[in-house]
Amino acid sequence: MAFQNYREIFREAPYRWFWSGFTFSMLGDAMTRVALTWFVYEATHSSEALGWLMVCYTGPVIVGGLMAGSLLDRFDRRAVMIADSLIRGVTVALVPILHVTGHLALWHVYAVAAVYGLLMMISLAGVPSLIPALVPRERLSTANALETLSYMIGGVAGPLIAGWLIPRLGAPNVVMVDALSYFVFAFALRQMRLTDPPHPASAKEQQAHTMGDAARLLLTNPILFSTTFMYMAANIGAGFVSVFLPFLSDQWLGGGSQVYGLLLGAMSLGEVLSALAAGSITFSLSLGTLICAALALTGASLGLLLIPLGLWTVLPGLFLFGAFSSPLTIWAQTLRMQIIPERLRGRTFALLRTLMQAGGPIGGGLAGVILPVIGLPAMIALSATMVGAPGIIGYQVEPLRAAGPGGSPEQTPP
Repeated sequence: MAFQNYREIFREAPYRWFWSGFTFSMLGDAMTRVALTWFVYEATHSSEALGWLMVCYTGPVIVGGLMAGSLLDRFDRRAVMIADSLIRGVTVALVPILHVTGHLALWHVYAVAAVYGLLMMISLAGVPSLIPALVPRERLSTANALETLSYMIGGVAGPLIAGWLIPRLGAPNVVMVDALSYFVFAFALRQMRLTDPPHPASAKEQQAHTMGDAARLLLTNPILFSTTFMYMAANIGAGFVSVFLPFLSDQWLGGGSQVYGLLLGAMSLGEVLSALAAGSITFSLSLGTLICAALALTGASLGLLLIPLGLWTVLPGLFLFGAFSSPLTIWAQTLRMQIIPERLRGRTFALLRTLMQAGGPIGGGLAGVILPVIGLPAMIALSATMVGAPGIIGYQVEPLRAAGPGGSPEQTPP
């Protein structure tokens, strides 16, 4: 049956604990982003103040990514993630505590956002580093699909719940849900019993494994290299989409924020349904070929936005955009777990995800400059090209084309 893989994976008690805690944590993070953004907006009504909040959220990620990789490889990964959850839980809890006592200032919010950004890569890199110790190898695709689904649940439900609670509780008090979610995730991690837990590297091994080894692995392995830079380019194109979509909703479709919400909903629906399918269906094509085809189709789906039929083509286009893009992380992460040596997983996943995370902000910044110059139709076409072309180019890389089921991922030693 289609969902047999999900039933099987949830029979693994360690993974049940992990996924439940992680999903709650992602929900809390999404609620906090909405709550803190609204608090800064209400307090200042300043776009500059909101811009500084985004800088605090994203700026420290680069430094934190380098630190996270070393910590995850040097120490027990579960212990590092527990410590991260406790630190961030206490930090986030300061917002409602300071609010209740009447001492909450704008700089407190910026400081909390900066701590979040500094430590964010511990979970972003820690999760894929830990998953292979939680499930059998044949369940990796399903486990990766469920990780993607956790982010989607947070991204869809978090803003809705926060939007409903903010008028009733106040934005700072909504943040307490996120603080609670961190403590729950730490408890869930503590409850896990791993059958084959990863062991911390010895001092000798640490000297032999550095971030430079992770970079060398990235640069010398054609699968890691091609997928990383393909995804960076596609994320820049997706950053374009995040900027032009409000203009499309208002200026082309004339529907304002209501239509904007409808378009985001169509995209999210495509993402959720596709992630569920990717974790439960076995394809005859290799994972590398699937990745290339999905990227090309993701870009092509944006072309539907240029057909002058209004909402009837925009909605399907964004649904397909979400559906084709959603499995990309699942498939690539499954390949990476087979390639990256266990002792380098923390550093390598931190490096890869830091590079790929940079694509969205770069795309958003570029689109803000380019859109007024070239106009909306050209911006949509440029987005489609940035997203889809890497799939066509990547298909020319033979090791990637043959990687995964039906092929054999190349193993490059560190």
